[in-house]
Amino acid sequence: MHSMNFMMTMELNFRLYTRITWIVCLFACMSCSEQHPKLERLHQISPDSVIAHYDLSGDSLKEFPDLSGYTIRSLDLSHNQLDTIIPERLPTGLEKLDLSHNRLEGELEVKKKSMPTLRELDLSYNKLEGISVRERNLQKLILAHNNLYERVDVEAEGYDNIWYLDVSHNENLHLNKKTFPKKDLGIDTFLVEGTRIKEEEIPFKYLGPTLRCVFKFKYSNGSPQ
Repeated sequence: MHSMNFMMTMELNFRLYTRITWIVCLFACMSCSEQHPKLERLHQISPDSVIAHYDLSGDSLKEFPDLSGYTIRSLDLSHNQLDTIIPERLPTGLEKLDLSHNRLEGELEVKKKSMPTLRELDLSYNKLEGISVRERNLQKLILAHNNLYERVDVEAEGYDNIWYLDVSHNENLHLNKKTFPKKDLGIDTFLVEGTRIKEEEIPFKYLGPTLRCVFKFKYSNGSPQ
């Protein structure tokens, strides 16, 4: 009799534990969905799908999401709270990546073959102080509204394809001859508005026919320095 009661008690406890665990998991999933609704919707898409563009902007992301199982051509991660880039977690076939309005700071290195298909990278509105680019397929690089000072290092062999470079509104940015070691470049758009770069400091020997440089300087005392 005692043995039967003990078994019934164990079974009831097991059922209760199972139900509580299920409820906890349900609420955890609901909480995750509420915190990151766009990411949760992406997880409901078959990983073997080819996605032209996916918007994860403003999804309250604090950790770089693992999207390595997806194929996404254009990815918007702007307006989140990301402080790093993890190339291994990027989707396959990524050509355009928007990481503007995040929390990237300090020095950033884009290593060779880390993002082999990437053509456009937007890192504007962060707190980067320097950047080193080694990815040779990159064509468009947007670095506006950071804290860049002098280090905008683009390797010569990887710079041939870049036609659009925006370093505007980095108030203390200077350039030197080491910044762009190769001068026979066909860059079309070079935006420097809101920096301390002067026209005579432009390091390009051969400029594209549609080169667009904007020189507007901020002065603390209202007069040129």
